[in-house]
Amino acid sequence: MAGPRLIVCSLAALFGVMVIAAVPAPAWARKNGIAAGGCDGCHQGGKPATVMLTADPMNPSVGQAVTVTVTVSATNGAVAGFYLTTEYANQGTFKATEAGTLANAYGVTHTTPRTGSGGVTVFKAEWSSSVATGVSFAAYALSANGDGKPSGDAGGQAFLSIVTGCTPTTYYIDQDGDGYGTSDPNFRSRVECTQPQSYVNRMGDCNDFSADVYPGAPELCDGKDNNCDGKIDEAVVNQLYCEDKDGDGHGFSGGATKMDCKASVGFGDCKGDCNDNNKDVYPGAPEICDGRDNNCDGRIDEGVRMTCGMGWCRRYADGCSSTCTPGSPTKEVCNYFDDDCNGIADDGTDAELCGGPGLLCVLGKCIPGEGMGSGPVIETGGAPGSAGGKAGGSGGAVGSGSGGGTGLIANSGGGGTGGKAAGQTGGGAAGGCAIGSGPGGSELALAGLAGAVLLGMAFRPARRPGRRRPLSGRRPPR
Repeated sequence: MAGPRLIVCSLAALFGVMVIAAVPAPAWARKNGIAAGGCDGCHQGGKPATVMLTADPMNPSVGQAVTVTVTVSATNGAVAGFYLTTEYANQGTFKATEAGTLANAYGVTHTTPRTGSGGVTVFKAEWSSSVATGVSFAAYALSANGDGKPSGDAGGQAFLSIVTGCTPTTYYIDQDGDGYGTSDPNFRSRVECTQPQSYVNRMGDCNDFSADVYPGAPELCDGKDNNCDGKIDEAVVNQLYCEDKDGDGHGFSGGATKMDCKASVGFGDCKGDCNDNNKDVYPGAPEICDGRDNNCDGRIDEGVRMTCGMGWCRRYADGCSSTCTPGSPTKEVCNYFDDDCNGIADDGTDAELCGGPGLLCVLGKCIPGEGMGSGPVIETGGAPGSAGGKAGGSGGAVGSGSGGGTGLIANSGGGGTGGKAAGQTGGGAAGGCAIGSGPGGSELALAGLAGAVLLGMAFRPARRPGRRRPLSGRRPPR
């Protein structure tokens, strides 16, 4: 575009536009016209010419010839020249129909300057197409004083779009691909049968070089009128931002603050950067082995510093190097921890882990549950049983009897007396269960024995290799 255009005639029956454009475009009317998009390179000094472009018919059928008329005002004199072409590729053909004009593959131009009358000079040509298509004509013309010199002359241009063989649709260039064409008059629309590439049938984009800007777009905090309503950053949420010296996006408390709808240069969130002079340090940063608390959680190099050894022997490397010396193993005890550094927690017998017989190592704790004989030991020495009634005496507490055996029925404690179902006091042989001889005594004793054995089995974990999950509160690596 080379200056303002003056449109003096509107779209006729929605099929075309007659455009009058006044644009300074100097040209030199010579014997043989030049097929060029403007005359600026040769002629200057005159007044802009008014150029008018019309087509008849405005909506031709396929194959029908269209007469295209170029009218040039005698602004600088009665002598004029022209070049008629199309702006975009199409399958139409031009034909020269007047003397002093010549057609080629791209358009029609004058071969001899023409002198007009009545204040205008008129040129005519034909165009037709064998297929349905849209066409955008462009006419570049010159108004000259005829003195044979390049001074005192000037040109103008005009444009007209029509279709042949279809219903016309107007399309607008969409340079940012947001689905809306520009409303800038410097980017002309096209009337076509089908949608051209990079064109859409909606207009109104107030910034066709930003995909975030179009009518109805969500308003963003970006200093732009995103929705083309004439306002900038309306209805966005402002929040507090803190001074950010190291540019990591995280500010520190106690510095300068500002209210804004997004972080800006020198300001970030107010989550508390614990070192605002290092961009690798801020809340939530990935921890790296550098001797710093990168994520501001109060710990240094956690989870990233090299370790060696296992269990009690596990140690950290010296700083961030690969130099690492495991600790020395210790005696394995019942604590649900790998003291001897062999990868298995609490491996060994109950006696070894608990320091003697009569205890079970269960989940890192020694509990009573296994004695010197065949039965479980709960306590030594039973209290005498109560006198038996119909249901029998209560019997003595389970313990070790004077006969030396660990039994379900106490020896020295004695059983209940006189009970129908209670066992008599009896001294068992060493290592056996003493079962009373009273009526029903054997049934009770056997039932109690079976329950105690099952209780012991339930509390005794199966021995199998493999490291157990440590309990909370265990000793960390030194």
